[in-house]
Amino acid sequence: MGVLFMLLASASLATMSALIQAVGPGIPPLERVFLRCFLALPLLYLFVRLRRHPLWVRARRVLIIRTLFGLTAMTGFFYALIHMPLAECIFIGQSQPLILSLLAPFVIGERTPRSAWFATLTGLAGVALIMKPAMAWPLAAWVVLGAASASAVAHLLVRRLNATDFPLVIVFNFTGLAALITALWVLPTFVPPSGRQWVLILGVAVFASLGQFLMTLAYQKDRAPVVAAASYTSVILSVVYGYFFWGETPHGLAWAGGALIVTGGLLLLKARLHVSKPPSPAAT
Repeated sequence: MGVLFMLLASASLATMSALIQAVGPGIPPLERVFLRCFLALPLLYLFVRLRRHPLWVRARRVLIIRTLFGLTAMTGFFYALIHMPLAECIFIGQSQPLILSLLAPFVIGERTPRSAWFATLTGLAGVALIMKPAMAWPLAAWVVLGAASASAVAHLLVRRLNATDFPLVIVFNFTGLAALITALWVLPTFVPPSGRQWVLILGVAVFASLGQFLMTLAYQKDRAPVVAAASYTSVILSVVYGYFFWGETPHGLAWAGGALIVTGGLLLLKARLHVSKPPSPAAT
């Protein structure tokens, strides 16, 4: 059941990315972040109330730091979606688990197993392949890589928050704080979206909230490495969306790089699964 929830979550988040790209030019990335967060709050509030969780997290200092990194990641990702093809953006974004494994020893003191280093280097080689021929959008490629790095730090901080608070409450608090922070910059120079853009941005908020909720359920129902492997379906969906809606076809090196990123991610998950297995009776 956990894998099914993650498949649905990945489909929701890939759809959210496609809708962000479909909004088109004219709406600044930070305004998109504000609207995505602000419009999602009622739905997330409903989810929290239905689960009968408390409304506020206890580790508020960690939440603030997590929000700053999460905002950086979201803004960078939204910027990249406007300035580069959808599939390439998702390919590079999938390097987040690999970057997370590199940063874990420094941020939360979590030891990375030796077998994970080969997986990480394999995936990062894939990132290099995608970025090398990207002369038409070098800045966007670097921005999405930076966004993946900021997202990795944010997820490591979520691990700290998970020790004291419910995942859904963390998402609700992050979304509310992110909406408040971005409102300070966005509202004075707010660009009113067109009717079509309002519909698309509302879809972004709905699919983002649904994806986060389904992801939370997925990790509650099954082992994390097994569930995380299912998240790579977003890569397939991004290619499908890009081809059918924008006529985008990833270049040869992008396919090779994407394959290396997914391979590295799956090897990394295998390494984590091996480490997380309980010892056999003979070993005890």
